[in-house]
Amino acid sequence: MPAVTLSSSPVLRRSAARPSLLRTWLNRIRTRRALAALHPDQARDAGLEPWALRIEIAKPFWRA
Repeated sequence: MPAVTLSSSPVLRRSAARPSLLRTWLNRIRTRRALAALHPDQARDAGLEPWALRIEIAKPFWRA
């Protein structure tokens, strides 16, 4: 009887190919908090428009 390896499971390959939903949400929360903490001069230096920054910060974490 051949040995079964977990690495050949299609479920594991699919989950490794893309981040989990929870990880994506946590990343968005961290990113938006970091954007909110930027000083206006830092945002300008990064080339971010103030209106676009406010829109991005106001989005809920589940929205891309």
